[in-house]
Amino acid sequence: MKLTLPHGSFGAYLFDCDGTIADSMPLHYIAWKKALAEWNCEFDEKLFYAWGGMPIVEIVSTLNKMHSLSMPVESVARRKESLYYDLLPQLKPVPDVLEHIEAQHGHIPFAVVSGSIGDGISSFARTSRSIRHHGLCWRLPERQA
Repeated sequence: MKLTLPHGSFGAYLFDCDGTIADSMPLHYIAWKKALAEWNCEFDEKLFYAWGGMPIVEIVSTLNKMHSLSMPVESVARRKESLYYDLLPQLKPVPDVLEHIEAQHGHIPFAVVSGSIGDGISSFARTSRSIRHHGLCWRLPERQA
C-alpha cells in the first residue's frame, strides 16, 4: 500500500502517533485481551477495531454493560495502559508513513499529535527499538502542550 495524500500544497504535516506513525493497534489489542482476561471479559477483535479512538474508560464501561460485569473502570484502564507500555519494545512504524517522512524531511515541517494519556509520545519515542533503529526520533520534534 502506498501512502496517498490529498491534493494540494501543505505548509506542514501533522502525524497522529497511534496507528499512523506507529502500527500500535495490534499491541493495543493484545493489552486489552490480557487486561480483560483478568476479569473473564471477552473483547472481539472486530469490535475492538470498530471502537478505535473510543476513550479507554468508555470502552470498559460499555463492556461492563454488554457483559453484565462490574469491572472497576479506572483500575482496568490503568492495567490496560500498563500492559500496552510493556509491549512498546515490539512497536513498529507504518512503512509507508516512514517512507514519506524520510522523503520529506528537511523540506516541510513535521509534528506529532496524540490523544494519548500522559507521556504516550515520549514513551513511544524512547522505548521503541524499531523507531530508534529507523532514526525517526530526531526527525520529529517532541514537545508537549
